[in-house]
Amino acid sequence: MVNSNSGVEGGSGYSFQRCCVVFLLFEGYEEINSNNYFICLEHHEDFLFAFLDDNGQLKKIDTYQAKKSRDDWRTDDDLCEIIGKITMVGKELVSDPIEKSNDYQHTLSFLTNRNILLTSKKEKGQKQDKIKVQVSNKRKKYSDLSEKIKRNIESRICQSILESAQLEHVYFQYIDFAQSHKNWQRELKGLAIEHFGQEVNDHEAVISTLMQLLEDVAQSYNDDNKVLLSDQSKRITKNKVSETFKMFTESRKSFDFWRKYSERISAQLDLKLPIRRRAKELLENCFDYFKDIQQVEYRKIYKFVEERTDVD
Repeated sequence: MVNSNSGVEGGSGYSFQRCCVVFLLFEGYEEINSNNYFICLEHHEDFLFAFLDDNGQLKKIDTYQAKKSRDDWRTDDDLCEIIGKITMVGKELVSDPIEKSNDYQHTLSFLTNRNILLTSKKEKGQKQDKIKVQVSNKRKKYSDLSEKIKRNIESRICQSILESAQLEHVYFQYIDFAQSHKNWQRELKGLAIEHFGQEVNDHEAVISTLMQLLEDVAQSYNDDNKVLLSDQSKRITKNKVSETFKMFTESRKSFDFWRKYSERISAQLDLKLPIRRRAKELLENCFDYFKDIQQVEYRKIYKFVEERTDVD
C-alpha cells in the first residue's frame, strides 16, 4: 500500500502482473488510446491505468490487483482479505494529492485467470446465493451482488483493513489468460499479431520491449519513499507507448533494407571475406540480439549508437 516501495527486489521479467498489463492494453487499445493516459506498475496497486482530461487533471483510474492461481477462488478468508486490502487502495487514491477533475472516479479490480465463486453463508433450510465470475461472465461489480453474499464477504474482512465506502468501487474480473509462462508469451505474441498484422517485422520484439518498459518502471524507486501518482518516474505514458509502437512499424523498412543489401554494404565497409559471406546471417543475428532484453552486451552497443547523436 502507501508505505510500500517497489524497486529492484520486485523485478521478475515476465511476471503475471506485467503480462496482464500488456494483455489489457492490447485488448482495449482503441478505447484506452482515445484518452490521454499513463500506466503505473506496483504503485498504489499491482498496476493501474490513469486517464487525464483535456486540462491534464486526473479523471479516472482503473486499478488492478492481479493474482494467478492453480485453483478457482472461493469466498474464504484469503479472498476476503484481498478485498479488504483493495478497499484500502481506494482510500489511498482519494487521499493522493494529484489534481483531480470534478467528475473524478476510480475502479478497484481483483483480476485473475481462474474462476471466482462468490457465495452467501450456508444456512439450513435456505438456498445459498451463488455468483461465478468466469469466461462467460467476466466482470462483476461488488454492488450488484446479493445482500447475503455481501454480508458473508464483509463478515470475513478484518475491520482494520476495510474501507466500507470503497466497496462500491470494487470489481471481480476474470482474464482469459493462460496458466503457464510459455503460454503467456504465445498469447501476447498473438495479440501483437492481431494488432499490428504485417506492419511489424517481429511481434515478439514488441512484447519484449513493452516488458522491458514495464520492468524499468517497476524497478525505479518512489520519490522520497512516497507513493504519489504525480511521480513521473513511475509512469509509462501514452506518448511512450505510441513512440514504441511507431519505432517498430517504421523500422521494418530499415530492417528490410539492411537485409536486402547486406552483401553490398559489407563490401563497401571492406569487411573480410569470411565475414562478408555471412553478412546477411550476421546482420539477422544482430537485429535479434538488439531486440533481446537478455543480451546485455548488445544492449550496450545499441545504447551507445542510439546516444551518439554527434555522429551521422
